[in-house]
Amino acid sequence: MLPEVVNIVLKDAGEFSDNFKSGLAEKLHSEYYKAKQIVHGAGQIEGTLFLIESGFARSYYYDHKGQEHTVRFWSRGELIFSYEGYYRVPSFYYTEFMEASTVIALAYHDLVELQKQHSETFGLMKSALLKNRQEENERQSILTLPANERYESLLHSNHSIFQKSPAKFIASYLNMSRETLARLMGKH
Repeated sequence: MLPEVVNIVLKDAGEFSDNFKSGLAEKLHSEYYKAKQIVHGAGQIEGTLFLIESGFARSYYYDHKGQEHTVRFWSRGELIFSYEGYYRVPSFYYTEFMEASTVIALAYHDLVELQKQHSETFGLMKSALLKNRQEENERQSILTLPANERYESLLHSNHSIFQKSPAKFIASYLNMSRETLARLMGKH
C-alpha cells in the first residue's frame, strides 16, 4: 500500500497501472531525520531521493569566501530529487532537514531498477524533472526582481517558510542582507 503523499505525487504525474504502483511500493521505505541533520554534503554522491511526509528541509552551498547560500526549501509533499544523485555525480550542495522530518525514501539504484521493469517510470521521472526545472526557473526569475518584490513573491507563494526557517536562510535564499529582510518584514 502506498502512503497518501506518494499517491498525491503519482496523481499529479499522470495515470499509472496497479502493477507499477505495486513495484514502486516494494522499493519505498520510510525514514526519520532529526532537526538540523545533514543527509549529504558537497562532494558526495547522493544515493536517495526523498518525498517529505512531514518536516522541512533546505539545500545550500558555500561560496569561495565561505559564505553560505540557501538555494532551495522543501516541505510536506515535495520531492527532494537531484540530477546529480540520479546520474551518480558528486553534488555541489548540502541538504539539511531543518526540523524533525519523516520521509518516504527511494534509492536511486532502485529507481533505475524500476525503470528497467516498468516503462511507466519514465513518465514519473519526466514529471519530477519538469517540476524540478520549473521550480529552478521560478527561483531564477524571482532573483531578477528588486528586493521588495522578491520578498513579496516568496511571502505570497510560500508563507510557511517564514514560520519554519531562520531569517538568515531566507535572506540568503532571496539574495539580500538580513537587515533588508528585517526591514521588509517589519513593514508587514
